[in-house]
Amino acid sequence: MMNSRVSIATGSALLWLGWVQPAHAYLDPGSGSLLLQIILGGLAGVAIAGKLFWTRILDFVGIKKAETAETESDAQG
Repeated sequence: MMNSRVSIATGSALLWLGWVQPAHAYLDPGSGSLLLQIILGGLAGVAIAGKLFWTRILDFVGIKKAETAETESDAQG
């Protein structure tokens, strides 16, 4: 049953790809450079945001290091 679904999906995808029209577009090296810069900038932004909010993320998930919990309890009282 699963193999027949995969076969139908694969056949449909190949048939659909056969009807794709050419785009008649030109991408120069500057376009590729811009795309790479956007991707790398996005990854850097995600890394910085993750670093800034790492402890909050761990608290939200419920994972907290024992050292951090001990130092917070010592600082409070």
